[in-house]
Amino acid sequence: MKKSNNIKYLNLSFQFFIVIIFFSSVGYFMDQYFFDKVSLLTLFFPIIGFVFSLYRIYRSEL
Repeated sequence: MKKSNNIKYLNLSFQFFIVIIFFSSVGYFMDQYFFDKVSLLTLFFPIIGFVFSLYRIYRSEL
């Protein structure tokens, strides 16, 4: 049982990391396309990714 829990939480950490990196890179590239000097989307997309990751974890635990 303990090994299964370790794999479960390791998988959650990888999912969390991948989602935040994905949203960060999307925000960065959208900033490069739409804005020249202001990096608003690079700031807000990782926050949205963080909330989305927490929501996915919450939904998977129900």
